[in-house]
Amino acid sequence: MNLARSHVWGIAVLVLALAGCNQNTAETQAPETTPGPVAQAEPVTPPAPEVLGPAPIPPSTEMTVNSVDSVMLSRPEDSPSAMIIRVLGTAASGGWSLPKLQPVTDAGTDASIVSYQFVATSPEASDDSNTAAERLETELRVDSLAPDVMTIRIVSATNEISAPVAQ
Repeated sequence: MNLARSHVWGIAVLVLALAGCNQNTAETQAPETTPGPVAQAEPVTPPAPEVLGPAPIPPSTEMTVNSVDSVMLSRPEDSPSAMIIRVLGTAASGGWSLPKLQPVTDAGTDASIVSYQFVATSPEASDDSNTAAERLETELRVDSLAPDVMTIRIVSATNEISAPVAQ
């Protein structure tokens, strides 16, 4: 019986050994067939638009002055119904000339407000070195102002100032 048991044990050991030989260990294991990196198309990004500064102003062009700084209203002694409008403003660069006030005509606006646009003529030659702001001053005499006008409004490219009309 011992002999039969030893055969059974021998067969069992042999079966286990064969079963163990068929097992792959981490060192001998074939690499798994995982898909490699898939080539993907890079998203096409359009080139960034160029950041351009403002378009150059053509020489001798009449344009709105950059800002209006002050408005002063006065009545001349010789004509109490007239009004003198003095305006001080700033051009964005040097060389501007012929500052003046142009009436603004808006349909359907309040009749108690009269508006003017502060304009000047750009330099005759483009001078990139003359970028310092320039102070401009102008004066307009209005010989007859309607009695219902209560406010004078001066408009520039970046702001506006209103002044009350003293009766």
